[in-house]
Amino acid sequence: MSEAPITDWSRGLPLKAGDWFIGLYQPSPETKGYWDGVAQRELRLKHCRACNRDFHPKRIVCTDCGSDALEWKRASGRGTVYSFSDVHRAPSPAFAGSTPYVVGLVHLEEGVHLFTRFEGGKVAIGAPVRVDFRVLELGNLMPIFRVEAA
Repeated sequence: MSEAPITDWSRGLPLKAGDWFIGLYQPSPETKGYWDGVAQRELRLKHCRACNRDFHPKRIVCTDCGSDALEWKRASGRGTVYSFSDVHRAPSPAFAGSTPYVVGLVHLEEGVHLFTRFEGGKVAIGAPVRVDFRVLELGNLMPIFRVEAA
C-alpha cells in the first residue's frame, strides 16, 4: 500500500478550471458588468427587475422568482463584517510583502455577501465597513472594504 503524495502548499498552488484560474481577477460573461463598475470605482450587484431583489454578481437568474430579467445596479458600498481571517502566510510570492492581511465576507446593506479584503481599523464581526478601490498584489484594481469608526 503506497501513501498519497504530500502537496507542498508553501509557495501557493494556482487552481484552474479549464483556462480559468480560480479565485483570481478574471472577468467572465456573467460578471462583465461588475468588473466594468470596478474600473469606474463603482460597486455593482445584479438586481432582479421582477421581484426587486439584489444578488451576487455571478448570478444569472433570480433565486427567488426564477426570472432572468437581471440588470446591474450600483450598490451602496456599505455593509458589515460577516466573517474574517488573518492571513499570515502568503499564498504565492506576489503576496509575500503584504502579510499579514485580513480577508473575509462582507454583508452588504443590500443583503448580498461578497468575499473581500478588509483594511483600516480593527476588523471585528459586525464592524461597519465601506467600499474602497485599490490596486492589489497582482496589479488589478479591486474593491476592498475599509473598517469605519463605530
